[in-house]
Amino acid sequence: MWPELSAPNFNDEAAEVTLVSTLAEELAGEFRLQPLLTKILVSAVRLLGCRSGSICTIDEAANLYRKEVDLDVHCQAGQVFSLDEGVTGAIKRTGDFVVFDRYSSVPGGHIPATDDRHSCPVIGVPLTHNSVLIGAFVVFGAARGRAFTEVDAEQLALFGTHASIAIVNSRAHSAALAAVFGEAGPAGPTIGAGRPPVALTTRERQVQSLVVRGLPDKQIAAELGISAKTVEKHVGTILRKSGAHNRTMLAAFLRSPALPGYGGNPA
Repeated sequence: MWPELSAPNFNDEAAEVTLVSTLAEELAGEFRLQPLLTKILVSAVRLLGCRSGSICTIDEAANLYRKEVDLDVHCQAGQVFSLDEGVTGAIKRTGDFVVFDRYSSVPGGHIPATDDRHSCPVIGVPLTHNSVLIGAFVVFGAARGRAFTEVDAEQLALFGTHASIAIVNSRAHSAALAAVFGEAGPAGPTIGAGRPPVALTTRERQVQSLVVRGLPDKQIAAELGISAKTVEKHVGTILRKSGAHNRTMLAAFLRSPALPGYGGNPA
C-alpha cells in the first residue's frame, strides 16, 4: 500500500534542496534497486505535487524497457514493453525530456481510456550514465489542467540523477557479488573470480553461517565443538576465498538479497 502523499509547497528553493539532500542521505548504503527507486519516485512525485509515476530501466540493444517501480499506475512493475511504446519510447526517440498535455497523445500508451490519467498531462525525463540511456522517469499530473514546464523537467532531472546512480550502483553491486560468489549450487555458493570456482567445505560453511549471525570465535568454537584457533583459521580461509576484507563485509555479501541462492532478485 502506497503512502498517502501530500503536495508540499516547493516554491522555496531551499526546501527543494533540503529534500534532495535528505533523499541522498537516506539512499546511502542501500544497493537493492526497488527500495532505492521507490524512495526516489515517491519523493519526486511529492516534489511536483503529483500522485503517480514510474521508473523503468532500458535495454537499447534488445529494444525493450522494464518497469522497475510504479506508483499507482496499474501495478505494472516488473512488466517489459517495447522501446517503441509509451512515454519511455518518446524519450528514446527525442533523447530529451518530453511533455504531453494529455496521456492520450502518447504513441503506444499502456493506460486504458477508462483511467482518469488518460486525459491528464505527463512528463518524462531520460536516465543516463556516461551518455548512455539506461532508463526513464515518468510522472503524471494530478489534474487535467496541470501544465508541466521546463522547470518541472529540471526538478525531475535532479531526482533522475539519483535514479541513474541507483541503477548503476545496484548493477555494479550485483555484478561484484556474482564475481565473488559465482553461481549457487547444491553445496552452497561457490567462490572465485577469474579462476575455477572453489566450494567451501562443510566445516567452512558451518563456520560461515555462524559468522553471519555475528558470533565471536569463542562462541562459534563452543557451538561446533572445536577450538577458537581452528575457528580463526577457518574464518581466514573463508575471507580469502570470498575476497571479503573482513567479517562485516562477508556478512553483508551473504545477507544481500541480490546474491543468488539467498533470495531476492538481482538488478
